[in-house]
Amino acid sequence: MRIVALSDQHGFLPDVPAGDLLIVAGDICPDRFGSFTAKVAPDLQAQWFDAKVRPWINAAPATHKIATWGNHDWCGQACDFSRDAPGATATTTLQILVDQGTEVPVSAPAGAVLPPISIWATPWSNQFMDWAFMKEPARLANVYDKIPVGIDILVSHQPPHGYGDQSPDYGSGRILHLGSRQLLAAIERVRPKVVICGHIHEAYGRYDHDGIPIYNVSVVDERYRLAHEPTVIEV
Repeated sequence: MRIVALSDQHGFLPDVPAGDLLIVAGDICPDRFGSFTAKVAPDLQAQWFDAKVRPWINAAPATHKIATWGNHDWCGQACDFSRDAPGATATTTLQILVDQGTEVPVSAPAGAVLPPISIWATPWSNQFMDWAFMKEPARLANVYDKIPVGIDILVSHQPPHGYGDQSPDYGSGRILHLGSRQLLAAIERVRPKVVICGHIHEAYGRYDHDGIPIYNVSVVDERYRLAHEPTVIEV
C-alpha cells in the first residue's frame, strides 16, 4: 500500500502524488478570516473547510482519504462534523477520525485475500497556551489508553516524546523535545506498523523507535512557509 501523508498545512492545499491512502494529520486550516480568528469564529473556519478542503480532498489522486484535526483546527472542536465519522461516510470520500478507528481494504492479486489496513487517529496535543484539542499530559494518558493493540497505522497530530518533536530553545540554544511521553508509552504498548504525526514543524522527517517508523509529515516550516512535499510511505 502506498500512503501519502501530510500535516500542518495551515491553509496550504498542495498537490499530492497518487497513492492508495491519503492521510492528513491535522492543522489543516488557517487561523484568521478577515478580522476574526478561528477561535472566536470557528464557523468561518468550517465554511472555509467545506469550500476549500473538501474539493481538494475530492480531487486528490488517492483511493482512500483519512484526516484528523490539530490544535489550530477550532472548527473540528466546535462544529459538527459527524457526517464525516466512520460509519457515516466511506473512506473513499473522506473520514475524519477523532479518537476513532477505521479500516481500509487492500488490493490483492487474483485469488488472494488480504486483511484490511487498520487505522486509529487522535487530534490531541500537550497543553500549551490556549488552542484547540489540547489536554494536560496526565489526561492524555486516558485518551491514549483507548488505542487498540494491533492497529497498523497510528495517526496523531502531536509526536511522541523524543521522535519528530525537537525544537530549538532560542534563549538557551538547547534542543527541546516537546512530544508526548504518554503517546510514546501507547506506541510501545500498541506497536503499530507506522506512526504518522506533525505539530512540530521543524522536526519534519523519519525516525525509528524500537523498529517502529515514525514520520513527522509537516509541510510548513517554523515560519509557516510551505517547505516540504507530502511524504510517501510504502507499507
